[in-house]
Amino acid sequence: MKFRYHWWGKGDIDASFGVFFDGFSKILSATGIMLFVFGMPANIVLGKIVPGIGLAIFAGNLWYFYEARSLAKKENRQNVTAQPFGIGASQLTGWLYLIMGPVYWQTGDAELAFQIGLAAALIGGFVEVLGGFIGRWLVSVIPHSALMGNMASSAIVWLSFVGIAMVFDRPVYALLPLFIIIIDYLGKADKRFQKIPSGLVAIVLGAAIAWGTGYLTPDNFTSAFSNLSFYPPTFCGIDIAKGFSGIFPFLPIIIPLQINNFLSTLQGVESAKSAGDIYPEKRSMIMDGCSTILGSLFGNPFPTTVYFGHPGWKELGARAGFSLVNAFAYLLICMTGLTGVLMALIPTEAVMVLLIFVGLSVTANTFQELDKKYTNVVLLSLIPILFQYIQTLISSAVQAAGTTVADIGASKFAEFSVPITGIQYLGNGAFLSSLLLAALLAYIVDKKYFFAAAMGGVLAFCSFVGMIHAESVALFPPEGVIFGIIYLVVGAFLTLKGFLFRGTAQKRKPSTESPVIP
Repeated sequence: MKFRYHWWGKGDIDASFGVFFDGFSKILSATGIMLFVFGMPANIVLGKIVPGIGLAIFAGNLWYFYEARSLAKKENRQNVTAQPFGIGASQLTGWLYLIMGPVYWQTGDAELAFQIGLAAALIGGFVEVLGGFIGRWLVSVIPHSALMGNMASSAIVWLSFVGIAMVFDRPVYALLPLFIIIIDYLGKADKRFQKIPSGLVAIVLGAAIAWGTGYLTPDNFTSAFSNLSFYPPTFCGIDIAKGFSGIFPFLPIIIPLQINNFLSTLQGVESAKSAGDIYPEKRSMIMDGCSTILGSLFGNPFPTTVYFGHPGWKELGARAGFSLVNAFAYLLICMTGLTGVLMALIPTEAVMVLLIFVGLSVTANTFQELDKKYTNVVLLSLIPILFQYIQTLISSAVQAAGTTVADIGASKFAEFSVPITGIQYLGNGAFLSSLLLAALLAYIVDKKYFFAAAMGGVLAFCSFVGMIHAESVALFPPEGVIFGIIYLVVGAFLTLKGFLFRGTAQKRKPSTESPVIP
């Protein structure tokens, strides 16, 4: 009998809501910043950027639906889950605050900021494609525990921590939905008589309470229809050409951000593999780059990527249906102006409860999959990313007060026992430093001191060029020189240790983890 893949599973409703609102909450924030902070004309933001986002995410989700369907047919399995896909949080904030924002603040030209953002995305897309050809090599030199630990740390912080903060910020209508998720998904309570997915119950309950308590109102809902129209994607080749004239100063920002981006895709593929769905990392990384390039050509300045969370959605029973739903939902909403209508109907915080579960699930699966000896690897990888979140909170808080961290000064923070300098050192380049520190520790755990020393050298190089611990990429920034020298000393010590204990490691029990993936 010919195999037929049933692409809609019991968890696809929850995954559709969770992945959609995770992505759209970022898009709404970016739209507000571009319209009301940068002062970009509505015809650029709503007429070019938002439709371009819709087209890029439509194309990418269609691909990942096809990829999951092909894998299911190849292996004759029904429980194949597609990889979640959208715009990465770090890429969106990086493009807004490190590329487009500075252009606007220096020139006052919102259109130029848009054009340089598009040119940056086009270059970033090619960097992602390049990542597809070096991804397997990266997997071969970076320990699996470091990759998974870095991914789990990002998921627990940027999904669970951020989500829980948002829920407790609006406890009246968001806390009960959270406890539904805690009881049914985290606690795995008996649901034999429950036919409706718990995630859908949580969202509907949160929306009902928000409407009943007046947080959502009919007036806001009806006013959201005022922006409805038809916004087809527009080819932006001329805009990109103009943007290239001012792109050079931003190359040191674009390249590291996109290296982080294709590493995120690589980690997403690795997490899917650990959950039982083996996708080719090269193909996934190339397709991410292609969707970024396509989006930039049609107005989207923000790079796309595979999201964290595949194991969580798989645990809920999702297959590939959520990719198809999100593909058409993004296209429809981004081309018609329905974004505001949707957010006026369902509160974002009520949907965040699903992302809290995904972050916790990814982290729990990481600990379950890895040997216990790598627990400290995961915990070490958490520290820079956690401090990156703290850094973001502090920066946002002082901006809300009408000032900046630099204006306040480190000495003033020290008076209140806030080690702001240390927080900034850890937060700058946190994704990369988290990965490299975890890799160094993983090699030490396996008694592979020469490999660990090499990671010390990589940490030193990244410090010397400002990719970690520094505010921006530059050759020999003062703080980078300090950290670089320290990392070189660490590397030298590990090299000496490797020579002293050469041969003894071979007599030990073989490692449960090999850095090389066949």
